[in-house]
Amino acid sequence: MIDSEKIVEQPAKEMPQMKTVMLRMTNLRLHASGVFSNVYRGTLLEPAPQREIAIKKTWPENRERNFEMIFLTGIGRKPHKNVVQMIFAFSNRSGKNERLCESFVFEFLPDTLASVIKREKLDTTDIKLYAWQLFNGLRYLSAHSIVHRDIKPINVLLDHLVGILKIGDFGSAKIVRKVTRFYRPPELLLGAEYYNWTVDIWSAGCVLGEMIRGSVLFPGRHRKHQLKLIFLCIGSPTAEDVKVMRVPTEIIFDGYVVVGTGLGMLCPNADPHLIGILSKILVYPPKDRLHGRELLLHPAFDSILQTGAKRSNGQVISTIITADDVKDVQNDTGNKPAVITVTTEMRKQLNFTCDELKNKIAPKNKAMDKRKTSFTIREASKITPIRDPNTILTSKYTEVMFYEHTLRFSIPRHPCV
Repeated sequence: MIDSEKIVEQPAKEMPQMKTVMLRMTNLRLHASGVFSNVYRGTLLEPAPQREIAIKKTWPENRERNFEMIFLTGIGRKPHKNVVQMIFAFSNRSGKNERLCESFVFEFLPDTLASVIKREKLDTTDIKLYAWQLFNGLRYLSAHSIVHRDIKPINVLLDHLVGILKIGDFGSAKIVRKVTRFYRPPELLLGAEYYNWTVDIWSAGCVLGEMIRGSVLFPGRHRKHQLKLIFLCIGSPTAEDVKVMRVPTEIIFDGYVVVGTGLGMLCPNADPHLIGILSKILVYPPKDRLHGRELLLHPAFDSILQTGAKRSNGQVISTIITADDVKDVQNDTGNKPAVITVTTEMRKQLNFTCDELKNKIAPKNKAMDKRKTSFTIREASKITPIRDPNTILTSKYTEVMFYEHTLRFSIPRHPCV
């Protein structure tokens, strides 16, 4: 029996329909905290169905909606099962200064890949299951010209019991952060000012390596050490590699050009097919990184996609990765990205205020009717989306810039990791 005194009622916008509803929530408690946001967990009683939710609370300096924020709402696109979906949003003001607090409600997944790796050694079947879903989610993001920029285990959400994976934490409503060092691709480590969604493929490759190994693949102490670990594993980049990565940094090796020890040294006893995939992902030329349809239909995944394949807990994998999911991949030509056009009206819709929600709310626990609501906000300029996922992004999207232009490496003759 739920204690009615502990039920919290909050008007909110339902996504992506943008209709106003009354949320009734209970058992709210802090789940995780950070510099830019806090995450709370609770149970949503209404609107139906009853379910566990996560509420991400942020305190934005400005309210201009970026592309990632609009993407998360689901406006203008079909949802994807391997990408987290915002289901409600609301805002409040609190404190002496009436500081704005924005809250975004998502379906709750109890685990992250980081927490699962920390507490147990994943078997080969689960590694393949999660890798397939991770790269399937990235296939969808790249088709919409979205660069996540921070793929790492803690941002990969799981329900480990049922084997579901969703890509999360798109840095919504706050300044984009740098790619975390352990998962940062070499072009960014070397100071490239132009990049595209292929940076996420490298990061996901590092995540796959971490699942296989059970620990971070390249645990660099700093930028130069991170590069050194990469060089020792896959070899030093050629002059052509440096050229296609479009890096401004001159690389000088004192003594030797490195021939890498190979990924097998870092991941002993791993499934050879997985090492084969990893060796095609973790390459210097961004455009050559294995991804999309070619990756997802790789023979490495045959064992989990065959009829009757099961996890170690007996769960049939076809209930997670369905025949329709595989068919969707098979039909993906990769030629025409499904571009979302971010319009001024989209930005207007998302610039709702606390007062607007309170004043427009329908009778208790019932959704608003579909009458048009007027908004009084400043006009946001229309922006042009990137229509080709292979297009290199402009410098304003750059996350990592270094001002020194020469890196010098002293590499031992017989490198050991």
